[in-house]
Amino acid sequence: MKTATYNLIGGGTKTIEYDENAPCIICGEPVIEASMGGTVVCPACDCGICRYCGVQLPIGKKAIKEHMAWHKKDDATKV
Repeated sequence: MKTATYNLIGGGTKTIEYDENAPCIICGEPVIEASMGGTVVCPACDCGICRYCGVQLPIGKKAIKEHMAWHKKDDATKV
């Protein structure tokens, strides 16, 4: 388990504990680190880029999942 601390609008902070191995709700890969979008979205998806090849991801959960499946079919494509 990890923690992420966010600055709140209007002051103060909020610390959240999260499972870094939980799947991202967009791509399905482990979250690894919290992002600005929260602890359920991986930083790569939050920024709209592929964590493996760095390309701009297409819009839409289905298209992102297909892109990630493309990487999974051949582990050699993972950078």
